[in-house]
Amino acid sequence: MEISNKKIIGILNKEHSPKYLDKSELIDVAWPDFVEVEGCILMKKYTEDNIKINIEHIIHQFGDRTGFEASENHVHMIDISKTFKKHPLEGLRFAKKLLEIWSFKLKIDFPDYEFILILTYHDDDTILWFHRLRESEGTWIKH
Repeated sequence: MEISNKKIIGILNKEHSPKYLDKSELIDVAWPDFVEVEGCILMKKYTEDNIKINIEHIIHQFGDRTGFEASENHVHMIDISKTFKKHPLEGLRFAKKLLEIWSFKLKIDFPDYEFILILTYHDDDTILWFHRLRESEGTWIKH
């Protein structure tokens, strides 16, 4: 006999539900607002109005701005749609288009900067990442 309480059931159900339930949230993924804070380019989450970061702490924790940006600026396709969880290759196809859109949007918003966009695929999930290219720091991931 299995016994669960409502809190456990809620946690389990939440873990398997997609992050982006509202179509307006999907728009935020497809055409995100990007902001510059302390020399870092970040995706603005729909709940954030004024982003503040402690750059000294970030440098200590991540090593540089590039590592911080890459950690903050990524999206898992399985968080976007249940379809991508069931059909990972569809998530990869979607992520390739999303990469093109983000690249275009970053060029519009920050024409003086160059960006590295990274697409990773691991059997069941695709992740799209980006960071600003800085000569002094190099790229976050080696090819």
